[in-house]
Amino acid sequence: MNEFDTLLTPLSESGIPNNSNMSYFIKYLNILEGFKTKIKNLHWAAFAMNIHVRLDELLEIVSDFQDSVAEESMGIHGQLGPNVISGTPCECVDPLAMLESLKQKTVTFYKGLGDKVDYVGIKSETETFIHELNKYLYLFRLCKG
Repeated sequence: MNEFDTLLTPLSESGIPNNSNMSYFIKYLNILEGFKTKIKNLHWAAFAMNIHVRLDELLEIVSDFQDSVAEESMGIHGQLGPNVISGTPCECVDPLAMLESLKQKTVTFYKGLGDKVDYVGIKSETETFIHELNKYLYLFRLCKG
């Protein structure tokens, strides 16, 4: 089993039943929170202005996507508790490696949504997010020159 297989493992959060599909979303929201922290760290450590600016843009995209997934999943499964989101650390130290990791985890999340009709909006948002990640992979490659 690799680290991506555990994405589908139900969490046991206080106030969230083990059999709740919400745990799937909580785990992914925590992954996104960790990537937001990593993006800010890479932003502050950037040696080139183009990378610094692109990371700011990317942070806004990730934040907006996380908010959309959180709010729609709560519309389907109910309210999140006040302490359930705490970022899952990302150990990448390079923007391209970080983007590749974020894309891989997002694709895993997307595939795990299955064909449930309730999730069509989240799937659509995730498809658009993957599109944005692909675009930023290209833009960060340009930054490397």
